Amino acid sequence: MYFKQYEYSICGYYLSAIINGDYSGLSDSDEKDLDSFLHYVGEAHGSGHWSVDSEEPSFQNDDVSDLMADCYDCTFNVPSYDDVISV
Repeated sequence: MYFKQYEYSICGYYLSAIINGDYSGLSDSDEKDLDSFLHYVGEAHGSGHWSVDSEEPSFQNDDVSDLMADCYDCTFNVPSYDDVISV
């Protein structure tokens, strides 16, 4: 199986909610922003899973809030069967 990969810069503030489903530290506004972002990603790319590709954050534009923040490089991995060779 192969994966199509889509890269995003995401503030560390959101990672617990994205990876573990733990929204407990988010404000109502941030939760709404994250839900909108995750809905967009799901609609644009389908079902997949997240990976965090950087160990240290860097100050850049956060794709969830569209604000500058300490962000991690994250990848949304979507299974792809387009490249599977049938026998």
